[in-house]
Amino acid sequence: MEPLISHFFFYQWQKKLVALVTATVIWIFVSHTITSTKTIPSVPVRVINLPSDKAIPGLLPNGFLAKRATLTLSGTKSVIEQLEPGDLEVIIDVSNRANEEIVQISKKNLISLNPDVNLNKHVAAVSHPEFVIKMDEMLTEKIPITIHRPIGEVPKGYEFLDSWPIVLMQTVSGPQDQVLNLKNQGLELTFDFNEISKEQLDALQSTSPYDDEINFYIPDAWKKVSIPFLARGPVALNDPESKFLHLSFLKQQLIPLKNDLPLHVYYPLKYSDEINPNTYALATNDYVHMKNHIPILKLPLLASNVSKLFVEIVKDNLEIEIVTAPKTERRKLEWGIGFIDDSHLEDTYAAFLLSNTKSNNGYSQSKVQEREKYFRQRFRNYMQRLTLYLNPNQKLELESSLKEQEIRIKIPALSQGVPTNAS
Repeated sequence: MEPLISHFFFYQWQKKLVALVTATVIWIFVSHTITSTKTIPSVPVRVINLPSDKAIPGLLPNGFLAKRATLTLSGTKSVIEQLEPGDLEVIIDVSNRANEEIVQISKKNLISLNPDVNLNKHVAAVSHPEFVIKMDEMLTEKIPITIHRPIGEVPKGYEFLDSWPIVLMQTVSGPQDQVLNLKNQGLELTFDFNEISKEQLDALQSTSPYDDEINFYIPDAWKKVSIPFLARGPVALNDPESKFLHLSFLKQQLIPLKNDLPLHVYYPLKYSDEINPNTYALATNDYVHMKNHIPILKLPLLASNVSKLFVEIVKDNLEIEIVTAPKTERRKLEWGIGFIDDSHLEDTYAAFLLSNTKSNNGYSQSKVQEREKYFRQRFRNYMQRLTLYLNPNQKLELESSLKEQEIRIKIPALSQGVPTNAS
């Protein structure tokens, strides 16, 4: 048996060795000449030599396009079949291209990201769907950012007043068409009350007697806005005025007025033949008194929904106003809170806040004027919001009527034994 095996391997062994080597060479040659085709999706495309006065929609800061290419490669089977999207990228030189051009990607545009793969050697042909690169003029514009009322719940014990600045400007550079479209649309910024805690607001209260208006300055990490045509995510605000960006809150509390309120009766001229000071005078009672011939509401009242500073400024210019009307038109007379010389009160409020606002340092004159308008609007809002209370649980409600040639004022809560703030 052994002689037979030995004879098989060693008989004319030189010829057999030559045949084996020849077969191996042929196998290697054939395996390297067999071609294959493979489609590779999502191949990154990088742009180089973009002129400084041009921009490409969808171009990322790292030079890659947001859109990717799908390539069909033909070449050496052993290499092509192993390729993945992460093994290569496309580089396109746009230095001498037209503003809009269909790009033909060839193997010269392919860069291997795998050091073991020589694409130039093993790729024979490249095909792909139509791939268009559009260049536009580079444009830089200031885009208005509208600051909206924050979403979420205001921290307990506080109410939201307003925000400042109301509008910021974001300097944006990019393709002309997209930038102009963005300028027409504007940008928006909305914060979230839920990211602000009561403890944070409590810690901001000052030692000033008017410490119930709290300014929460927006952290830099929140000062970001999304630019629709920039795929890199939110970008930081670049308006210098953004350093002043804050939300203002009012600490909820009842503020004692500490003075009596005059009562003013308005007699409309159209009813004056029947209803006038001589026919219907204001009747006094336990809480309607006369002081130096002036009717007053003598009750310890509380003010709500306004600030301490507002109360301090307006307290001597407040009155209760009652509007008369025939019984046939209205059984209960209308009443409200009146402000005497409200324009002067508004001037005082705005001037005080402007003089005590540290952030005015660095404001231009136009911005100071804008801020003054902002404070004046807050004052007017307070005028609309002011609510009077008898005690922490009972609003002041008046029921006034014409009876027996008198105007009689009744406070239902007091008739029911509800205590006042002084009780």
